[in-house]
Amino acid sequence: MSEVAVKMPKKMLELFQGDYRYRVAYGGRGSGKTRTFAMMAAWKGYMFAKEGRKGQILCGREHLNSLEESSFTEIKGAIESDPILSEFYICGARYIRTKCGSVDFSFAGLRLNVASIKSKSRILLTWLDEAEEITEEAYRTLLPTVREEGSEIWISFNPKDEDSATYRRFVDDPPENAIVRRVNYSDNPYFPQVLKDELELDRKRLKPEVFAHVWEGACLPYFEGSYYRAEMLQAEQEGRLMDHIHLERTVPVITAWDLGMSDSTAIVFAQHVGSEIRIIDYYENHGKALDHYVQMLRERAAEKGYVYGTAVLPHDVKVRELGTGKSRLEILDGLGLRDTTVTPQIRVDDGIAAVRLALSRCYFDMGNCKELVRYLRHYHNEYDEKARVFKSKPAHDFSSHGADATRYLITGYRDNTSWGGVDVRRGSDRWVA
Repeated sequence: MSEVAVKMPKKMLELFQGDYRYRVAYGGRGSGKTRTFAMMAAWKGYMFAKEGRKGQILCGREHLNSLEESSFTEIKGAIESDPILSEFYICGARYIRTKCGSVDFSFAGLRLNVASIKSKSRILLTWLDEAEEITEEAYRTLLPTVREEGSEIWISFNPKDEDSATYRRFVDDPPENAIVRRVNYSDNPYFPQVLKDELELDRKRLKPEVFAHVWEGACLPYFEGSYYRAEMLQAEQEGRLMDHIHLERTVPVITAWDLGMSDSTAIVFAQHVGSEIRIIDYYENHGKALDHYVQMLRERAAEKGYVYGTAVLPHDVKVRELGTGKSRLEILDGLGLRDTTVTPQIRVDDGIAAVRLALSRCYFDMGNCKELVRYLRHYHNEYDEKARVFKSKPAHDFSSHGADATRYLITGYRDNTSWGGVDVRRGSDRWVA
């Protein structure tokens, strides 16, 4: 096979030298990560086909609602920019494959499809773009499915959170068979003038920590537009993010639920002791039926000694499902979750304001709630890139479910001495499971 010249930053060139299972690039905007990975993925497909190998190149992101949100456009653009590749591939409106039919590209959102990816055959290469939000569970499910001889996994992302699964796996403690490079605009000799102008504008108008994240690949202590930034900073400064919180045996454990249909269900566990709201545990999962979560409550009660009080449920729990004709409230009742209260239907903004007020009285058990604290730090309003303004609604991302469950916990709370109308400081027979 003839040699071809592919232009890329030096650090990206280093990434593709040698034999590695994992090739990881992280950093800020303008580094050339995405464009280089797209071009190299197209060339890898070319090489696989020339070698007589058959299979697919899987391009994944955590959230993927349409092809427009995938790597499809970048790969198609890379192919169309090169005469050899454009002659070798067929690029349709919704597919990319070699003309010989040996190799095709597939595009998937891991949040909702990771289980089905296990059934995909002959994955020769996986490229995970915008990988910051990919969960540990998704990695555990996906990585063993990429098992063809010589198969590789490429990862590109702009880090936000040093506690994210991607950062922990591939930056803090990368596998031995990984090559990892931090790549920024300063490493890209092809950095275009239009982005140089954007960079200089951002240097003037963004906070230093936000500029460092956007352009230099630094983690964010808090997301820009974080709703609870000041309150969570105060909790940290006042020592309310605690290594461990002692369980009050005579006080019921309240659970607050954010019920997902096609996405995650999150449950916050809390005790109200005097004026304190002690958040002692957290659980989140997806793709599970309601009986899974009720069984999880039983298991934690047996393991940790929880005696449950009211389960605080979202207002839409009363909506009847088309398939069964039953509401999720009725299903939960049938599973044994009978002591429930439904949060009032209020505006999200009002609920966020209520949480802001209540956070000054919240204590967090970091042994059990580290992920929840991370979500509360990062829960933020959506940003309109084109208009460069924050929208009035929260962004729907990895932080949403835990933050919503916390909001239901606070808006399901009645007054300073009761939860669901019962004085929980003294306990009550009504709370005994």
